[in-house]
Amino acid sequence: MVVRFENYAAQSRLDEETGWHGMDVDFAKALLDEAGCQYKFVSIPWGRSLKMLETGDIDLVLSVTKTLDREDYAFFIGPQRMETIIFAMNALRQFDVTTMDELFSLPVPVAIQQGAFYGAKFTERFKLLQKNETQFIFVPDNQTKLSLLKHGRIAGFLEEKFNILFQSDNHPDFMTIKVAPLIINESPVYFAFSKKRTSLSRLERLNKAYSSLKKSGRFREILKKYQLQ
Repeated sequence: MVVRFENYAAQSRLDEETGWHGMDVDFAKALLDEAGCQYKFVSIPWGRSLKMLETGDIDLVLSVTKTLDREDYAFFIGPQRMETIIFAMNALRQFDVTTMDELFSLPVPVAIQQGAFYGAKFTERFKLLQKNETQFIFVPDNQTKLSLLKHGRIAGFLEEKFNILFQSDNHPDFMTIKVAPLIINESPVYFAFSKKRTSLSRLERLNKAYSSLKKSGRFREILKKYQLQ
């Protein structure tokens, strides 16, 4: 099985000595080992990974929000955990962002990721975007938005709160980032398996493995390891 990760933050990191490690890596290994599956990890940006899941070029993407469009091409197993999306900005150049309208009224663009889902409220507001409001820049990967923020090209970006808080103590790129009080979205995320590559018998085996790991407390142990329990 081909499993997608991205070398970024605490969810999945690739080091020469330790290989892939991080919270989502732990989740993937736990589930696939329990189900008796062989697997390999590949590095793919978020937006492209969902398209490859749809076309059947990869088997699994982790931490995916379940939507009606995505259910057309993916089986969802979970939930894996809860995800909170916030607005992250440079601590040396802060903006007041406590409401969705304030987010859309910033004097500098905001970066969002291609293919990401930021909740129904943000999606509906984005559809009504006016020409005089904040323009959103689509970026292909996480490193791009960090670079744009560092060089003052954007006011900030939408990000999972866990990544910011966990990495602020461990990674220099995050040490000058401030989290705004506005919660963009909060929802469960799942293991997403490609329907084109996942047989019903394999799906049943994966669901049984998930139930077993949940009952044993293995998923809670992973969350506790990353200070989410």
